[in-house]
Amino acid sequence: MTSCDAQGRRVLQLVALPRLPPALFTLGQLDVLKLELMADGARLLVLTGLRRVAGLAELRLQGCRLERLPSALLALAGLRSLDLRHNHLRTLEELLALQHLRRLRSLRLAQNRVLALPASVGVLRGLVLLDLSHNQLQSLPPALFTLRRLRRLYLDANLLETLPAEVGALALLAELDLSGNRLERLPPELFSSCVELRCLNVAHNSLCSLPPGVSGLSRLTRLDLRGNSLEELPLEVGCCAGLRGGGLLAEGWLLHSLPQAVRDFLLQPRPRSCSSTEESDTFPAFSTSQWCFLSAAESQI
Repeated sequence: MTSCDAQGRRVLQLVALPRLPPALFTLGQLDVLKLELMADGARLLVLTGLRRVAGLAELRLQGCRLERLPSALLALAGLRSLDLRHNHLRTLEELLALQHLRRLRSLRLAQNRVLALPASVGVLRGLVLLDLSHNQLQSLPPALFTLRRLRRLYLDANLLETLPAEVGALALLAELDLSGNRLERLPPELFSSCVELRCLNVAHNSLCSLPPGVSGLSRLTRLDLRGNSLEELPLEVGCCAGLRGGGLLAEGWLLHSLPQAVRDFLLQPRPRSCSSTEESDTFPAFSTSQWCFLSAAESQI
């Protein structure tokens, strides 16, 4: 059954399948292929047919119980967005092969079982968005911080104990989520060099203090500090105009430890120029047709 989504793109909805039906690849040029299977659905067994739709711009293989990156991806030279959330990936050694996907801008690998990020991640130089949340990462390779085009980096719900100082090399970073890790400190370079940051989430870590320099983040509109071991908030937060109107999230007693003048400043309405805007990880080059394989539960809605 086909329909149109909110953006006017054609959507094809099919129930979860163990393999891609051959007839699918006779339906003409595909631009967006979305495959979502229930967590307890059939394992996706065959993906070789993807080689016949080399013009794909967006591919979503969610909940397919994939254990490795499919080799068929290497034929999708025009791919801009790859979504492999909710799978069983443990290793990402095949990332090196993805260097041939020179147009890849968005890579979502959240909610897998990834134990380590290989140095080969550095070949994905065009990435603007990288989502590695809800995995089992304990450390980050220096190569990650050579991805100088990154604007959105999600590392929440991992096992990270340190954030390397090299994070300062990500000068274009606008969103960084480190919540739900084991961080005890943040490198000063995060505040001194990542001056484009708009949203920083470090909630639910083990931070005892913040490094100086938060006042340098003039574009910051959201700072989440909840669930840490902070004893006080730096007075510098009062210099971040974008945090006014509820942009600073912390325990009430911490907020009340600030001088009254700073609290009053932060309670003022946020200036219009500091309003945050949602960034999309889709791209205007995508065509108007979208193909979706949905779970049985979704197809009945």
